[in-house]
Amino acid sequence: MARRNYEVVIPRQPDDMNKLGKNITTKHTNDGESSPIPAATANLLSGKLTEADNQYNLQKDLERTREQLTEERNQLLGIHPSQTTVTAGTVLFHLTSIRDFLLGHFRGSERNLGQWGFTVNTPKGVVQVEIPRNPDKLTKLVAEILKKHDTDKEASLLRIFDMAALKALNDDAAKKRSDAEAANRNKEKATQSRNLALGTAKGQTTKTPGTVAYLVRSVRDILLGIYRGQEQKLGDWGFEVNFNTTSSNGSTPTPPPTPPAG
Repeated sequence: MARRNYEVVIPRQPDDMNKLGKNITTKHTNDGESSPIPAATANLLSGKLTEADNQYNLQKDLERTREQLTEERNQLLGIHPSQTTVTAGTVLFHLTSIRDFLLGHFRGSERNLGQWGFTVNTPKGVVQVEIPRNPDKLTKLVAEILKKHDTDKEASLLRIFDMAALKALNDDAAKKRSDAEAANRNKEKATQSRNLALGTAKGQTTKTPGTVAYLVRSVRDILLGIYRGQEQKLGDWGFEVNFNTTSSNGSTPTPPPTPPAG
């Protein structure tokens, strides 16, 4: 005798949970008065889905803001892919000019550039003073140069350079970085809020009240009661229904019925 086992899947991924919730509300709306789902349950589900969508849209907006601020910072520093060391009006342009000037001034004693924060290497006797492309290391180098310049005052070798412009660029870049980090933190908060509304956050289950997952499980159980023996009909509501048919007279023992997921 054949025994049918089934599993009605309730997803745990946020996007999948959101999609299932919307499929249910769409089906409920389309069925109108013939829908077996209580209006109160459908309304709560719709409200939670809207809450989750609002947080998701906020999350995407904040990610775009973070990316824009990061790009603007990189352009100020001169490390954007479209820029080179000869792109005027950037931190990298100023630093390259300062480095080359100091190399000329201290020809034969290039180690002195270390006083301004530069790293001087001499592999096989060849002097190399590379300017970092890492944003944090780049801004730190500027800070070292400005500190040395301010300490030397009128005796500063760099007084022929527009150090105020370099400082302004570096400060603007640091502000962009700070704003980008704040946008990223707020994005993470929005992501967490969305997951909490969906019921997919860490520590939540389908038994956590007031979430999309909780309401979806209620809908699943209602439909299983109505469509007993016709569980495939839950697919019309967006559920994934998996079936497994085995024989109790076969050589392979029939496993116990699989309880609904969630």
